[in-house]
Amino acid sequence: MEYTTLFLLDGLTPKEQARCWRLADSTPQAFDKGAVIYDSDRAQRALAVVAEGHVRVYHGRVMMNELRDGDVFGVAALFGGGEDFPTTVRAQTSCRILFIEQQTVAAWMAAYPRVAENYIRFLSERIRFLNRRLSTLTADNADDKLWHYLLAHRDEQGIVCLSGGMTALAKTLGMGRSSLYRCLDALSDDGKIRRQGKQILITLKEE
Repeated sequence: MEYTTLFLLDGLTPKEQARCWRLADSTPQAFDKGAVIYDSDRAQRALAVVAEGHVRVYHGRVMMNELRDGDVFGVAALFGGGEDFPTTVRAQTSCRILFIEQQTVAAWMAAYPRVAENYIRFLSERIRFLNRRLSTLTADNADDKLWHYLLAHRDEQGIVCLSGGMTALAKTLGMGRSSLYRCLDALSDDGKIRRQGKQILITLKEE
């Protein structure tokens, strides 16, 4: 199986991508709902791709991110020197995870420098995401906390999908539902967001 949309292979020709996949073991591993996929005891030097399913990333009790088909984790630890993996990745549904070993990624980089550029670009974007997430956790008021959360979790179209609904979002942010709805109304009145069912569109062009 080939995952040609993998971010590391962006910019490579189909022939070059096919050559990369021939170097990899492209057999995903299955995990049951609730299973721990990654933590300090289970981490490995491999890039993990969510081939199918839904997983959540936690730091302690705080949910940091939700990942679905095509998303990845373990990127920062791929070439790290330490042995600790500070986050826990848990299967929210039954899922299949493809692990691409460090030596495979290194071989891709040696053959195609564009892969290394994509890796660096991804890490830079992750630093921005984590900075926004930190702003969420340390925000002085509820409006700022919600706003920074939405910025950190929007996709390329500026859309935030609330898969767990308002109850899950309120729990993640550590606020009551009434406070959450008040904050949403305030952001909407300020022209920063527009609510569309279980999706929120970021309408403010500048952060």
